[in-house]
Amino acid sequence: MRRALLGLLAGLAFATPALAEDASHDARPIRWLVGLPAGSGPDILTRVLAERLSPKLGRPIVIENRPGAAGNLAAQALARAPADGSTLGTLLAATVSINRHLYRDLGFDPSKDFTPISHFASFPGVLLVHPSVPVETLDEFTTWARAQPQAPLCATGGAGVVPHLALAWLMREIGSRCEFVHYRGSPDAQRDLIAGRVPVLMDGLPTSLPGLLAGQTRGVAVTSLQPSHLAPDLPTIAARLPGFEALSWIAVGAPAGLPEPIAARIETAVAEAMTDPALITRFQALGVEPAASGREALAARIATEDARWGALIREVGITLE
Repeated sequence: MRRALLGLLAGLAFATPALAEDASHDARPIRWLVGLPAGSGPDILTRVLAERLSPKLGRPIVIENRPGAAGNLAAQALARAPADGSTLGTLLAATVSINRHLYRDLGFDPSKDFTPISHFASFPGVLLVHPSVPVETLDEFTTWARAQPQAPLCATGGAGVVPHLALAWLMREIGSRCEFVHYRGSPDAQRDLIAGRVPVLMDGLPTSLPGLLAGQTRGVAVTSLQPSHLAPDLPTIAARLPGFEALSWIAVGAPAGLPEPIAARIETAVAEAMTDPALITRFQALGVEPAASGREALAARIATEDARWGALIREVGITLE
């Protein structure tokens, strides 16, 4: 009896530190890195998800904004963080599928330094024109663009973002070209389109809705494969150019090497959180579609878009000065 008791106590002596360590680990706040300023669209969406994810993971989540360098600063910090579930990051399409083709030294490798967890939001772009431009359909836009004696001014909310590449892709497919005018964000680009200082803009559909609804701009087509519930009357570019899809998406990621049980738990928690009716309503009110894809689908999309955007960037010679 005495030997059994001593053996039990010895076993507890070894088990107790491990249990205490697990409890301490679980109690630590999760740091969630966002590569854009507080109040930006991805930041707001991240906070809405984090609020519902925290109780499912049993840990508080603290959002840490690290804007700068097209999201690369936050991505660098995420890549260097411990792979123990204590750090998550908001991954953007540009960060993991575009930037490495435009910047010489990212400070991280998108294909090796992250554990993709799940998409959680996406939205299409929309091709817009000023009302003075005499086009309403993509065929009319094609005819108009080809007929211009000089390449028309085409605005974007930033160089190297998905709408920029989508417009470059479209112009290549229709046999035309643009003189790009890149703004520091959608608001400035929208203002100049409304004022008639630029005739064409490719931008995210959510930020384009106010001008569209007010009749200040005209929508030609969206960049999703299916029409958007936000603007169901707008056709898709894919209806004219099959397979044309260019979505801006937002995902959850972690450092590379995240243990399988932790990755699976976070993936499951995200999927459950995304079914919350209040979250769905909030996302749709912000103009985005909730989209919990899981690890395999996210990894596949990253690889597919990396190849697609890399080829386009090389073919049309897109560079960032």
